[in-house]
Amino acid sequence: MRKTVMIFGITSFVGSNLAEIFKNDFRVVGTYHKTPVNIPGVTCYHCDVNKKEYISKLIAIVKPDITIYAIGLSSLAECRQKPKLADALNSSGAANVCSVSERFRSKFVYLSSGFVHGGDKQTYTEGDTPFPETAFGTSLSSAEFYVQRSCLNYLIFRTGNLYGRGYRDQHPNWFECLEKSLARGDKFVADDSVKMGFLDIQIMGRILTKALQANLTNRLIHVSSTDLMTRYQFAQAYARLFKLNGTLIQSSVIPFPIEAKQGIDTAQDLTFRLSVANIEEFLGTKMPTIEESLVFTHKRLEIFSEKSS
Repeated sequence: MRKTVMIFGITSFVGSNLAEIFKNDFRVVGTYHKTPVNIPGVTCYHCDVNKKEYISKLIAIVKPDITIYAIGLSSLAECRQKPKLADALNSSGAANVCSVSERFRSKFVYLSSGFVHGGDKQTYTEGDTPFPETAFGTSLSSAEFYVQRSCLNYLIFRTGNLYGRGYRDQHPNWFECLEKSLARGDKFVADDSVKMGFLDIQIMGRILTKALQANLTNRLIHVSSTDLMTRYQFAQAYARLFKLNGTLIQSSVIPFPIEAKQGIDTAQDLTFRLSVANIEEFLGTKMPTIEESLVFTHKRLEIFSEKSS
């Protein structure tokens, strides 16, 4: 019998992509708050993660073997502007779902980010203590701490920048905006100061599937590309591979919302390098470079286009 995976936040970019990947190997159930999504083969329920009693009833009905928290406010600027909302979605909501899943003996999977660190140009390992400089990173770090202290069956994936297409056309993500701008011949402005890893969401999903099948438990794992780029460099690499006009991409320094600077945006270079040695050892797999990830993206989007035409 196939195990049941319950994805909280199935309408999100990450949640919807994970649902598509997992439905081949698991029975998938998802939750949404305001906007339902139609993913063939996936059952969806309305849920507010701030209502713990309702979460408890829902998990009692579904009885998931694995519970994945894919809800969150991921915009660094929005998290600083709306700290209470960031805490409610990224931290408090995760704590509610985690505590209920623990009670029902469901493995809890939390998806975090390398932004829990400060970006001071070193290679971060899983053992390094987070010192977040942003409201986004602070909310994720709080959730990580809660999960590690309170849960007996968990998995935390701390990732680099995940990219790909989502299911919400009315709210395109950064990668989709890049795609559409270059396809239309419009100029596109991209930051050229903050360096991070970039990984196709489908690659991350496949790695998470392997980790779940291998029953990797009570681990915080880094999942990212092996190298780094700024968003400007990534956009240029994307344009070269997809044979698009890279001259449309303009380099810029976009303010980075560092809380430690009393709310003042800074333009200093920051580097968020995550060591991936552990995930490579645990699963016997080699993490790709950004170029290799983009080659994978190119191939799968070509196949998608052929199926759609």
